[in-house]
Amino acid sequence: MAQYQLYSSANEPATVAHCPIDCPIPEYGPEAPQPSHNQNSDIPFTIDYSYFINDISSKRQPSQLREITRLLEKIPPNCIKFGVGVPNVLTFPFKKISVELITGENIKLRGQELSDALQYLPSVGYRPLIKILAELQERFHGPQYWNKRSIMMTSGAQEGLSKAVDMCMRCNDSVIMPDPVYTGAVDLFTPYDAEIIPIVQDSCGMVVEEIEKVLAERKKKLLPIPKMIYVNPTASNPAGTTLPTRRKREIYRLACEYNLLILEDDPYYYLHFEKENPVSFLSMDTEGRVLRFDSFSKIMSSGLRVGFITGPMTLLRRMELHMQTSSMHTSSLSQVLLYKLLSHWGKDGLISHFMHVKNFYKQKLDYMMCAVNKHLHGLAEWYEPNGGMFLWLKIIGLNDAKKLVTDRCLDKLIVLAPGYALSANSKNPSPYIRISYSIASLEEVDRGILLLAEAIREELLENTCL
Repeated sequence: MAQYQLYSSANEPATVAHCPIDCPIPEYGPEAPQPSHNQNSDIPFTIDYSYFINDISSKRQPSQLREITRLLEKIPPNCIKFGVGVPNVLTFPFKKISVELITGENIKLRGQELSDALQYLPSVGYRPLIKILAELQERFHGPQYWNKRSIMMTSGAQEGLSKAVDMCMRCNDSVIMPDPVYTGAVDLFTPYDAEIIPIVQDSCGMVVEEIEKVLAERKKKLLPIPKMIYVNPTASNPAGTTLPTRRKREIYRLACEYNLLILEDDPYYYLHFEKENPVSFLSMDTEGRVLRFDSFSKIMSSGLRVGFITGPMTLLRRMELHMQTSSMHTSSLSQVLLYKLLSHWGKDGLISHFMHVKNFYKQKLDYMMCAVNKHLHGLAEWYEPNGGMFLWLKIIGLNDAKKLVTDRCLDKLIVLAPGYALSANSKNPSPYIRISYSIASLEEVDRGILLLAEAIREELLENTCL
């Protein structure tokens, strides 16, 4: 099995940190962690977070009953719990839960683990799982400031993003986003009448010079500076681009200079096809201005709805208070089941699973690229993605591919995503389409791309005749 090394933002893109990822990771509890040996725990996060927290979020108060669940983790098990208003697990109709893995092994929940899986949990999440995830973050993103940073479980990365936006946004605030962009992120800002500032992408993702130009012009014209920049840095949806380390460092520098939070939405991090793991914004965050959103939806199960946020404690506490009065917590069953699986696999087993998933999608991409090169040469332009599930195509000769996708391709029973729907401004015409290679069979890929080529030729011919 390939040996991975964790990255350090202090090094150049092609280099790795001096400490291998299998070096000992200290034991700690997420609420009172002990700093790793390689970090300077005396470096404070000096940001005034009140600048980022909106009026609604600042007014949130702890739910007194939800706070009791925090106390339950710390009191002796023989404590008489008269003050806990939860149902008795003895009334639940479940004796055990057993899940068979594709290897034939079984993961079983019994006793206390079953009780935890069927009962309410603290809003931050299941502590044993959080402990494993903290170790995972150190393994891939370097030593963390766990006395200033923490982890909170969410129902997929999307809930984490939603809580972050609801914490920070005020009406008419501006936000910087890549273009094209994951529309699930854009939709979060829409209710705030946000000013979306689109940043063009090339084959390596967001163009840093464009970000710098926008910020400098707004400062010169005395326009409000955005408080956040949203990034989808690894194998992005829909463009399939991965930001190189140099660009990430420049974006982080601009975030520090202009006092921005970075929303690092990275659900495809473990689906990159490079030999070395990408350097994350989290790994270079010394000021406490990165909120990182991870997800198990792409690598474990989208139906489990398990994600997690890593970020400054001050901000995560605000989001936790929101969680207390909304979803209360991520599914207990999903969290405990995931904990049991990760404990069963161990660190090497999890890495082996990552490699299995990556190899699966890499083979899918390779076959897709063969079909695209065979059938779409001269009809479309593209960059080959280096991870993820998506291929972003520009149709040559079309100003707007909407009719091609929504009419002509559907008539041929080909389902594609039109580019306009994945633009920062969906009202603008777009010559792009997004192809997902995740679930189509090899036969469907070859036949589907052939039919797409036919549809493009027909659309171009019709446009010529008009």
